Amino acid sequence: MKGRKLIIGFVGATQEAIGALTIVFSYILYHDLFDVQIWLDISAEHVFFYLLLLFVFGFVSIISGFFLLRELSQ
Repeated sequence: MKGRKLIIGFVGATQEAIGALTIVFSYILYHDLFDVQIWLDISAEHVFFYLLLLFVFGFVSIISGFFLLRELSQ
């Protein structure tokens, strides 16, 4: 049982970290910091589509990690 709690905690924290990093990357992509749009060869007309995908993935990942950590505390 202790090993299960450890795995759930690790996976939940990892999912939240990945979600947060995804949202930070979408901010970097939108403001074109470090010329990311050029590196990834993304045209300006497709940026909003990628932002939508990154935000959805990030928020779903954060929410999933939150629920895993909430299950851990019960």
